Amino acid sequence: MRHTNILIVMLLLLSATQALALPDGHELYIRNCNACHQFQGAGGIGLPLTTKKFRDYSDDYLFKTIRHGRPGRVMPAFMEMSDAQVRAIIAFLRQQTKTRARIYDTSQLNGNPAHGKQLFQTHCVACHGSDGGGRGEGTGVTLSRKRAFLIMPPAISNPGFQAAASDRMIRQVIRVGRPQSGMPAFAEQGLSDQDIDALVAYVRELGKRAAKRPEMSLNEPPSHVTESPYDFETTVTNVKQAVVGANFRAFPDRFLEQGLIDEFSVNPRQIGIRFCNFNKLYDMLKIEPRLGVVLPCRITILERPDGKVLLVTPNLKVVSHWFNNDQLVELWERMEETFTDIIDEVTL
Repeated sequence: MRHTNILIVMLLLLSATQALALPDGHELYIRNCNACHQFQGAGGIGLPLTTKKFRDYSDDYLFKTIRHGRPGRVMPAFMEMSDAQVRAIIAFLRQQTKTRARIYDTSQLNGNPAHGKQLFQTHCVACHGSDGGGRGEGTGVTLSRKRAFLIMPPAISNPGFQAAASDRMIRQVIRVGRPQSGMPAFAEQGLSDQDIDALVAYVRELGKRAAKRPEMSLNEPPSHVTESPYDFETTVTNVKQAVVGANFRAFPDRFLEQGLIDEFSVNPRQIGIRFCNFNKLYDMLKIEPRLGVVLPCRITILERPDGKVLLVTPNLKVVSHWFNNDQLVELWERMEETFTDIIDEVTL
């Protein structure tokens, strides 16, 4: 009897220890999700996490969404989390939304993508865009989307969504809609089951067509350094002329060390030429408001002790990837070409 009691006590202690060791979904959510989705799931930068949505989600969909994120959007991939931590967040979200996991048959539907394309053009393209990437500009921040949208229309061609959502989950969402987000229930709009299956098939086609972002080399430098064939003063003059010629407004010169050391110790042979085209700047900020902390329009001119003059420009192909925003990557690739043209003119 005594041994039995000792065994029971040991099992109770083991259970208590295991319970204490389990990940805290509430804490993990606050640490990793709250900044974008808010504690009550109201959304903001991230999509709202509502009860009506969670009724249609499987736990597998939530797990893959957290694990793999949405490449090119604000939602990151949480690859460093353990499976137990991801499941703890899902359990917390289930508790918050008072929902249970929906179970879907994982087999594929056999819709007609050609018919689905016609339906997509009629019913879906205005919000999701012709490529399924979402019509609103930006990544979900309030200032980045049209005011008519309560949320950023989801990028249904995104590889993260395509990998996480089963055919039957997509069909369910199309059927019941997202009233809080402005998406109608298409089963109530006259679309038949066959029509909806065709739409699902076309959504899969959009996923296949979605361009995969090329991998950025780990050796890619964050800036470009070009040697000027001219002396310091001539190089500065050439940069200002080239910047104005490219339809930018040049601002007063700023010494590179200005504000970092006392004014008498500043090296006057190291300056930054700052410039801006406000129309382009506003376009950038609409796409990515966080850009305000890393404005790219600057060329630094340095004179080395041996008299060589160097031009330093940001490598926008690298910097743009920091924001995880496909639209910004595309825009800054064009800006990168502008920088190249300016440097070519300066060093001609």
